[in-house]
Order: sequence, then C-alpha cells, then structure tokens
Amino acid sequence: MRGTSLLLAALIMGIGTALAAGQPAKVTEAVNNVEHGSKTTDKETATVGTEVRDGEFLETEARSRAALLLPTTSITRLGSNTVFNYSAESNTIDLEKGTILFCKPPDAARLNIMTAGISAGITGTTGFVSVKGDGSKKTYILGIIEGHTTAHAGDHPFPLGSGDILEFKPGEKPFIFAYDLPRFVKSTPLIKNFKGALPNQHEIDRALAEYEDDVSRGFIVPPSKGIDYTGDIPFLSSPAFDSAQNALGQSKGAPPPPTNPNRGYTPGPFNSSH
Repeated sequence: MRGTSLLLAALIMGIGTALAAGQPAKVTEAVNNVEHGSKTTDKETATVGTEVRDGEFLETEARSRAALLLPTTSITRLGSNTVFNYSAESNTIDLEKGTILFCKPPDAARLNIMTAGISAGITGTTGFVSVKGDGSKKTYILGIIEGHTTAHAGDHPFPLGSGDILEFKPGEKPFIFAYDLPRFVKSTPLIKNFKGALPNQHEIDRALAEYEDDVSRGFIVPPSKGIDYTGDIPFLSSPAFDSAQNALGQSKGAPPPPTNPNRGYTPGPFNSSH
C-alpha cells in the first residue's frame, strides 16, 4: 500500500511537471519599450500579464527592461536591447542578443540556457547570460551568482561555481575568470532596478557571506583591475587577458597551473585529461 502511494505521488508530480513545462511564461514587469511576438506574427507591446508561449520571443529596446515568471517558478530578468526566445515545451531560454539574469529554485524543473556560443542546464542556480557584438565578433558570457553548473563552449565542458564567469569568442579558446561577487550584486541593474526579491535570495545571501568570509581569511583576493562593473554584468575591459595568471582575470584562490582549463585562459590544447 505504501509503495502504491509513493508511486502515485511520483506519477502526480511527473504529470504536474509535464503540465507546467507546456504552460506559457508571464511578464511580471515591463519598463519602457518591451514587445513580444513570433516568427509568424507581428510584434505587439508587452505589458504586465502578457503571456509568452512556446516559440514566442520577448524583446526590450534601449533603456528598457522586463521580468518573466516561467511556468516552473523560475525568474528571468531582461536588460535593455535583449531578444529572448522561449520554448515552453522544453523549458528552454534561447538568448539571441542582450543580457538576462536567471534564477531557478532547486525544486523547479530543469532550465535550459542556450546561445549560439554557450549552453548550460540549470538545476538550481542564479546567474546571468550575455550575448554582445555582431556577426563573427560576438562575445558570449555565462556567470554564476550562487549554485553551480557545467556550461559548454567550444565543444568542451566547464564547471562553474559562485563568482565564476565563462567567456567565449568564436575562433578563440573559452576561459573562466573570477569577479567580485558582492560588488556585482550591489551594482547590477539586473538586481537593483527590479521589484521584489529573487526566489533564491537566501542562497544568494549565503554565497555573499561565504565570499566575504573567504576574503577575510585570505582565500580570495577580489579582482581589482581590468573588470568593468558599470553595465549589467562584469566584463573584461581589456583584451590583454592571455594566461591563467594574468591579473585582469584572477580566479578565486591561488593561481592554478596552466593545464587547468577551468580557471583562466588555457594556452595549451584541450584534452580529456584536463
């Protein structure tokens, strides 16, 4: 009897997840010029309550922003000049350009992050994704605020944790650099310019406390040069980052040996032993 009840509960949870995956996302905040549509329909103004269904997109113009509640209780915030495509069927965010912040509770269905250069499966994490530039000169960035994930870029996996950013430019090797987590959280418009707390706020606060503790104990030296925090996300302000020990993008803790591709640029080729 107990086994039957557990099986029934699991079946109900599975059905609930499947139903949620097919539901539309809803706009919870829209500031200035925000539009939505699809490949087969004209753009329309998006307002609070607008539903973004499977295969539709949401687009923000200059000095505009928007927030979405996904059917799996995850939150997505869009910065300005962003085009966000959504698949309700697979719970996938496909970022064409611009910047988003995502926050997925641990008990929500897996959230898939896609760009043309970086992808990741999110199981319970807060972070951000950015696509900047045009044509072959695009820069793809995925960063983690709290939690962890394994992102893929250039046909290679990259484990990421709190305070890590993966950057990839087509034709170049991907690399990871660390950023000042408390400074970013205090300054980014993706957090301070939106209403309400994020669902993972407790985890964000814990990540900040752990970061500050590591700094006080000398385990982390916050990067102070070469990283610009004036925009939505941190980015390297100089292209001179060319080694794992380069001061523009020091990772957390002591510099790793150059064979570690998970902290900074790796000058050697990737292989399975890394």
